[in-house]
Amino acid sequence: MQLISVGLARSIWLFDVNDLNPTGKSFLPDLLPWLGEKYSFQKFPKSVAEMDKEKKGFIFETGEFQSDNGPIQVNFSFYSDGLVAETWSSTEGGDAFLGELLRSAANKYSLTYKPEMIRTRGYVSEVVVQLDHHLNKMNPKVAGFCDTISKFVAKRNLPPFEMTGMSFAPDTSGRSYKPPGLSIERRANTAFTENRFWSKSPFTTSDHLRALEEFEKLLVEP
Repeated sequence: MQLISVGLARSIWLFDVNDLNPTGKSFLPDLLPWLGEKYSFQKFPKSVAEMDKEKKGFIFETGEFQSDNGPIQVNFSFYSDGLVAETWSSTEGGDAFLGELLRSAANKYSLTYKPEMIRTRGYVSEVVVQLDHHLNKMNPKVAGFCDTISKFVAKRNLPPFEMTGMSFAPDTSGRSYKPPGLSIERRANTAFTENRFWSKSPFTTSDHLRALEEFEKLLVEP
């Protein structure tokens, strides 16, 4: 398997943001432009009045963060119940950004921050990969079914059917936080012969790639 690109890597840290400020300091008006300048965001709120009323948060777009692997582009959102970072490198980069942001803000404005304050860490990872094996190898019954349904359109000179994806998901009916499942689908507008797939998951980027590697093992195991 080869990683072609990272379509999105979103890190979601849920916690009560008021816990950062137990003594009720007035720091938000200064924090917003400071964050915008510190991370070179091209668009950011310069005052509390510029809160996004639809999303009920403060939105920072197209900034830069110096990760361990070099500078990466980042988007950032700040809500009353948590923080969200989006990169196009990895969720690990997004986590590193959020951690540094909180530590830097706590140091500058004498806030209270401890990593254990984060009650939930959620992720959305989207990648494009090229698999080394075809999905039809998953099970001979799958190939047989594809042959059957291909006959339905053979008279119209359409190409034969192939298996184009699979999805896996947890039962989130009783939970307030509803992460996406793991989906593996052929990349749109790409020839089947390229064997490229788009995949989305609720995992970190590294775990997402490991899951896809385990999935591909199913294509070659007897």
